[in-house]
Amino acid sequence: MATCPMTGGGGNSAALASLMSDNPRYAEMFDVNKESANAGVDNNRDYTDDMNALREKAPVHQGSLRGLLGVPEMSHMMGPPRNEMTFFSYRACEIGFRENLLFSSEGYNESAGVRTIGTTILSMVGKPHKRLRSAAQPLFKRPKVIDWWNKRWIEETVDALLDRLLDEEATDLNSQLCARLPMATVTRAIGLEGEDVIEFRYQLNRATFGAASLPPEESAASRAWIDTTLRQLIADNTRDPGDNLITGLLNAEIVDEEDGIKRKLTEDEIFGYCKLAIFAGGGTTWRQLGITIDALMNHYHFWEACRDDRSLIELAVEESLRWRCTDPMMPRLSTADAEVEGVHVPEGTRVYLCFGAANHDPAVFERPLEYDIFRKKQANMGFGFGPHRCLGIEVARQEMIVAINGLLDRFPKMTLDPSKPKPEYRGLEHRGMTAVTVKLK
Repeated sequence: MATCPMTGGGGNSAALASLMSDNPRYAEMFDVNKESANAGVDNNRDYTDDMNALREKAPVHQGSLRGLLGVPEMSHMMGPPRNEMTFFSYRACEIGFRENLLFSSEGYNESAGVRTIGTTILSMVGKPHKRLRSAAQPLFKRPKVIDWWNKRWIEETVDALLDRLLDEEATDLNSQLCARLPMATVTRAIGLEGEDVIEFRYQLNRATFGAASLPPEESAASRAWIDTTLRQLIADNTRDPGDNLITGLLNAEIVDEEDGIKRKLTEDEIFGYCKLAIFAGGGTTWRQLGITIDALMNHYHFWEACRDDRSLIELAVEESLRWRCTDPMMPRLSTADAEVEGVHVPEGTRVYLCFGAANHDPAVFERPLEYDIFRKKQANMGFGFGPHRCLGIEVARQEMIVAINGLLDRFPKMTLDPSKPKPEYRGLEHRGMTAVTVKLK
């Protein structure tokens, strides 16, 4: 197992070569219809219209999102039985996101999958959340992402992935670019190289959210693999600091809640950050990049506009986050009785914030069902909102921007491949494209 920390600059040809392999685990892990979160979902349906219809009927509904859509529940994912409600309007979701002490992220702690990740900002609120988030925040701010993430990992990986396609006439970008880029970026960022890049995400999936479908001894073995790998990486970087995320986290400081004295992050806190980064960075960006490329292919005048003015690529990415966000719902737990949009929400209710519908709320967005990169700039909830907005949003943005720039540089006349079945937008909690089949030339 290669666990040497990355040091210095420049490329790593052996590591990048492993990204080009035909490892069958790519197909196993990066198929939207096989996502564990989409279990029970009708793979032939796009639930966008159904969610929008529920929002138009009422801003807040009694029941879970799955229950309201007639999709089988996944109770093992969310925790013990509770009263459940779903927020659909922009205003209701905004309240749910902003009032994080009232609609608490601590409800994630009831999920067995989240608990196996360990201590993370995902399931924290208030001052503890702010303190732990602030320790890593400098590593994910836009200037750092552009000057460090881009130059260290993103640009190099995009070049390697796209240059191998230069002699191809057609390809499926879902498997050849969208799946590989974010997984490689975030996994290499913690210091892994070679085949460990894909092996780490595979084992992490088996140890957490995929564990429900495995024999206990298999998921336990995957957890042991993950813990051993991360402990070795932390030890390596403690002894010989590298130019990577783990060394950055080792150097970060947090103000202790009890005595107010600055301290270093604990090993468990670093564990949690690394595991969360792999899941969020390796999954969300994969699906959202495919959604964005497909949107540009189906709205070709915007592809041509981006080709002529590269500053428009960022607008194209942002609009895809609003128009078809990959994760359209997040859970919260109400800590007190509340009233939202005129509806009583009892204490102890598990609340689902359906921001996929909120992003289409006509009270906020004109022509909300249209993909339009020139629309009036307004905040959308594609990567969350409020204090729990995605920490890695700038990394995700840059991965998508650099990837689309790379495609435009090499394949400016790229189109959808008419000889292949039309790619479809599918899934519920984890939505994405069934494929991104294109003619490159």
